[in-house]
Amino acid sequence: MKLYIKIILFILGSIIGSFLGCMGYRIPNKIKTTYPNSYCPNCKKELRWYMNIPIFSYLFLRGRCSYCKKPIGIIYFFTEILCALLFVLNYKLFDFSINFYISTILTCIFIVTIISDFLYYYVSDRVILFGIISLIIIQFYYLRYDALKYILFSIIMFCVMYGIKLIGNYIFKKESLGDGDIKLMGVIALGVGLINSFVSLFVAAVSGLIFSTFIKSKNNEGIIPFGPFLLFGALISIYFNNYIIELIYKFF
Repeated sequence: MKLYIKIILFILGSIIGSFLGCMGYRIPNKIKTTYPNSYCPNCKKELRWYMNIPIFSYLFLRGRCSYCKKPIGIIYFFTEILCALLFVLNYKLFDFSINFYISTILTCIFIVTIISDFLYYYVSDRVILFGIISLIIIQFYYLRYDALKYILFSIIMFCVMYGIKLIGNYIFKKESLGDGDIKLMGVIALGVGLINSFVSLFVAAVSGLIFSTFIKSKNNEGIIPFGPFLLFGALISIYFNNYIIELIYKFF
């Protein structure tokens, strides 16, 4: 039975991942969600249904548009597989508990942000709003009035990040942190709590630093998108929560 559920979640994750990847492209480019139908960004021709099958279409077409033969960005293929695998991992780790839904919501935000932030340096307010509403519903459903403390954590983390931005702007005399990243940390705190938010920030800083040493595709200011790393840190914090809390209590 569990294998059957994992297969369903993998298929569902790949479909949702394909949709989220599309949103990651459309939202920053101010294209409507439902119109026009999927098309090649190079030749602008509408894609047929068999060209839109998650994961398989990319493999069958060998990563190229069927019409103009231009390469299709591998990042879309990557996000489809990643979303499918994370859906299965979330179930394997948490079954259908509160942590499954929190990690799956964060996964969805992660997938959109990978596309929008890496390609366009853009974190969508619509995606932020989706995360806030979804997480508040889940927290109240499972925790009732204890969910209020997660809303407080979200506000605290938002203020902390805004304070970091002000200090950074003063020291470096330029924009040091994007508003989208500040909002994302508010969403992350709403899902994983205050302590894990700082863990997420630490993991994001370390992974972002490592990434920046190997990648050259930075923007004109020489910075890299930070949103995907924050969400990566959030998922790490929830996946390894027990070990992290144990280490924190051991050393502090």
